[in-house]
Amino acid sequence: MKRSLVIVILLLAPAISGRSQTSTPSPPAGHAQMHAQHQEHREAMCRQMMEGHLADLKATSQTLATNLAQLKATLPMISDINERSRWQSNIAMWQALADHFSQMLQHAEHMQALGMGCGMMGSEGRGEAQAKPATPAKPQ
Repeated sequence: MKRSLVIVILLLAPAISGRSQTSTPSPPAGHAQMHAQHQEHREAMCRQMMEGHLADLKATSQTLATNLAQLKATLPMISDINERSRWQSNIAMWQALADHFSQMLQHAEHMQALGMGCGMMGSEGRGEAQAKPATPAKPQ
């Protein structure tokens, strides 16, 4: 009888000890508060970074617009047809770049007005959720 009791205990011991090892320990007191403070700090840093990025976009867009206006003002003074053609090409290129920066600025201002920014990255930005690759269709 003792022998069978020892065998039963030995058989059940791994199951009992395995169950206690898989239980999740409770977080230490104050952990939630520290996490909230860390999250607030990250959001503040992100807002500051986004505001700096927006200010840089504004400055670059204004500089491009000013320089482009100077190029356009110079164009009527050029009498050589080949040189004038080169200037017109340059103006077209710089106009496209200035338009692009203007669109980027408008988009960034719109995103900021909606309150979107770094926090919108979600778990993808922190590497917590990886997108699963699409499985290719089977050939028939």
